[in-house]
Amino acid sequence: MSEFPETLYVSSSSITRCDEDWADIERDPRGVLLMWEPPKKNAQYIMGLDPTVGRTGWTRGTRQDGDTKIDNAAIEIFEVEGSREALWTKDPDTGARVLDIDPVTKKQRYLYRDVQVAEFAAPCDAVEIARIANVLGRIYSGREEDQCELIYESYPGPGMLTTQELIRLGYGNIWMWETFADGMSEPTRAMGWHSTPRSQQVLWYRARRHLLGRHAVLRSKFLLKEYAKAVVNLDKMRAQASYGSHDDRFQAANMCFWAGHRWSQDAERTDEQVSVSPPVLDFQRAAPTLDGEYHDSFQSWKESSIAGWD
Repeated sequence: MSEFPETLYVSSSSITRCDEDWADIERDPRGVLLMWEPPKKNAQYIMGLDPTVGRTGWTRGTRQDGDTKIDNAAIEIFEVEGSREALWTKDPDTGARVLDIDPVTKKQRYLYRDVQVAEFAAPCDAVEIARIANVLGRIYSGREEDQCELIYESYPGPGMLTTQELIRLGYGNIWMWETFADGMSEPTRAMGWHSTPRSQQVLWYRARRHLLGRHAVLRSKFLLKEYAKAVVNLDKMRAQASYGSHDDRFQAANMCFWAGHRWSQDAERTDEQVSVSPPVLDFQRAAPTLDGEYHDSFQSWKESSIAGWD
């Protein structure tokens, strides 16, 4: 991988090479596709999209002073568990660093990590960002037939326009909203992520655990900057952008983690094996007999009972 990501312009129908200097892009990366890895045929990709009202017709060529304050529409693409890192431990006898072998399965333990492969952010409107997602989702289809799975914030806000445009473009691999009842998830016919105080709270809790567990490789300094500048809203119990900053990129990334790991259906992956120690007792064999231990124990209990027996 090169020192800087591949930089490209992306339109509603194609992508072309960007010839701008990296220093200029680093100062303002909006409207440039950052690509750290080209698509791989057999990889599993997930694309997260956070749409916004934006400014219709915005391009890098029409930038104006002060328009950096406009919320970005952001796209993040991750390869799900694209990295596998062997876990190590210390030998209890010698203190030497050795591979961590599970004592039950006798297999090597690994840390699986989602790998960021591409990013796009710009203050374009909810329809225009859908067209860009359509191009990128088809490029990063991976093991899917035509498009990688897309999760995006469809409600409330301008996401309704994104939904309409995705349907018009024939983008079919869309994550569907689910409801929860008695700890079980129920599928619905609604497309995309529904943003509510509760859903945002749970999304942040899960994403936070994912990041603290080192289960994601973040390559974008712009995404890292958003995470670093995020503040916790104690009333809503979730992270959000600090004053003058943005949170569009990390919202898109968090949704990637959620859909990529089916957290509404499955528990998160752990690196620990479940084993039984000590062994389960055979309660039939351990139970006292009626004419021996049980009789003595019962008689002793009777004699010590506060209530007494007639």
